[in-house]
Amino acid sequence: MIYRLKITLTGSRPPIWRRVEVDGNISLGELHQVIQIVMGWTDSHLHQFIVDDTYYSTPYPGMLDWGMDNRNANETSLQQVAVEVGAQIIYEYDFGDSWEHKIRVEQIKEPEAGVFYPICLTGKRACPPEDVGGVWGYEECLSALQNKNHPEHEMYSEWIGELFDPENFDLEESNRMLSFLDCYKVFKRAKAPVYTHRQGQYLTFIYYYTKLNGYPPAQADIQRYFGVTGPSVNSMLKTLEKRGLISRVPRKPRSIKLLLSHEELPDLE
Repeated sequence: MIYRLKITLTGSRPPIWRRVEVDGNISLGELHQVIQIVMGWTDSHLHQFIVDDTYYSTPYPGMLDWGMDNRNANETSLQQVAVEVGAQIIYEYDFGDSWEHKIRVEQIKEPEAGVFYPICLTGKRACPPEDVGGVWGYEECLSALQNKNHPEHEMYSEWIGELFDPENFDLEESNRMLSFLDCYKVFKRAKAPVYTHRQGQYLTFIYYYTKLNGYPPAQADIQRYFGVTGPSVNSMLKTLEKRGLISRVPRKPRSIKLLLSHEELPDLE
C-alpha cells in the first residue's frame, strides 16, 4: 500500500512542509533518507523516529555510549508503526539544533500504475541551513539577512549567502534526488494480492473476527480457530506481514490490521 505523508518542521513560521507518497513497506531507515532529500538536509547529524514512547534510529558505532537504546530503524517498516490514516510519527534530526518534524499519515491507498515511489508531490519553503541553531536560530538568521543594519548581517551573508531565498522549494530537484534511492521503484500495475489457500483462510478469519468483535484477533484466537500451535500462528503472521497483506504494531496485542479489502478475500471454509 502507498502512504501519503505530510512532513512539517515543528515550530517553523510560516510552516516549512513537504507532502510525499511512499511504499508502506519501506523501512524507517529508508524513510529517513526520503525526509533528508525532500526537506533539503545533508544527513550530517544523528536522527531518530519517535512513535509513542518508542525510539527508532539507524545503528551507528558508539550508539550505546550516547545512552541511546533505540530499536533498529532498518528492521522496522513504516506500515508497522503507522497502521491507519491519522497516525503521527516524530522525526528528530540533529540533537544539537533539535529539528523536530511531525509526520502525519494523510492517506493509505493502492499504488498507481506507472508511478515511481517515493515521490514528492508538493511543499513549501526552503530548508533551513545546517547548524543554524534550530528554529529560533533560523529566525535570527533570516532577520539578520533581511536587515543590512543588523550587527550579524555580514556574518550571515558570508556564511549563508545574500541570495538565500527562504520561500524557495525545488520540487523537480527533490524528485530527481529521490530517483537515486535504492527503494525507488515503479508499479507497472496495481498490486494484486497473491497468497496460498491457507494464507487466504487466515486473512478471511482476521477480517470476520474484526468485523464481528470490533477489534482484531489475538494470536490465541487464531490458534484456537485453526487448531494449530502458537509458533505456527506466529510464523504465518510474520509471512503475511512480510508480504504486505497485514500490518502489526510491535509488542502491541490485538494490533493486526488487514491491508486487503473484503472483495480480495476468499470465502472462509
